[in-house]
Amino acid sequence: MSLETAYLHEYIVFSRSLNFAQAATELFVSQPTLRAHIHALEDEVGAALTIKRNGALELSPTGKLFLKKARAIVKLTEESVEECRAFSAASSSLVVGTLDYPPFEEVLVRALAAFRQDCPDQHIEILFASGTYANVESVVDGKVDLSIFAHVQRPEDNGIPQPVSMPDGVARFYFETGECRFWMNRSCPLFEQERITARDLDGYTLLLGNSQNMVAAGEAVSSWFSRAGAHVEPDNQPCTNYLDLYLSGLGETFGIALAGSHSGLRTSPDIRIFAVEDFTIPCDLHVLSNEARLDPCGKAFLEQLRAIAAPDHSSDGGE
Repeated sequence: MSLETAYLHEYIVFSRSLNFAQAATELFVSQPTLRAHIHALEDEVGAALTIKRNGALELSPTGKLFLKKARAIVKLTEESVEECRAFSAASSSLVVGTLDYPPFEEVLVRALAAFRQDCPDQHIEILFASGTYANVESVVDGKVDLSIFAHVQRPEDNGIPQPVSMPDGVARFYFETGECRFWMNRSCPLFEQERITARDLDGYTLLLGNSQNMVAAGEAVSSWFSRAGAHVEPDNQPCTNYLDLYLSGLGETFGIALAGSHSGLRTSPDIRIFAVEDFTIPCDLHVLSNEARLDPCGKAFLEQLRAIAAPDHSSDGGE
């Protein structure tokens, strides 16, 4: 049996009067309960904590030593609880969806360093969640607290970052505009072809995840190929990680990938990352958060991140 801190507290109170009735009243417990708890401590120690002398209870020598130790344990416990309570109020653990995109991860690290310097009494812990957690649904569902979000532009956007509609409660700010690339695995007939055009992919299947954003991305990519005279058919599939798609494609299939993102699989000799010669597809990157789920410490870090990541877009809020 392990020592119960509550029992130790009861023993300390009991030691003041050595009277079960008086101590039980002070502790708001019954006498039988208090007696049982003191006996439990004696069983744990393996010795009597009290002795009766001239009809009155006294602490035994072991009981006196145990009282000293009990006071120290209770004091340490109370101080530890208070310290942890204060730490909890000034700390936050944030799960961040990154898409394995180094520019965003670099800004996160810079924001964390700045936050620690500006707010030395507060603590932020960053936990990374890549893959399918970088989408609106994961932010809404609370699977991540912050996330990079990739919005594929359409040809008619003319390379200008577009406003993105978000569900109620999800805030966003513009980070930067990246570029869409494509991937294929070795089963694709074009894998060894040196140069690839949009027409080479005519009739191919475009493999994508099935989040709302990936459905929209498939439609946008299809419009780019259509303008170049090629038809590609989006196929949105459920997956636990977008990298799963790299190995699931067979034959005349390919997918989209954010330029500059990294992963071990993307460097495999059996995976090819490529661009078509006909066009470059801009991809607007936004940072999403569900501020209702952030505590004050998390919100303070988000403001630090916003100031570093998008200093020229501080008014680009989040509806």
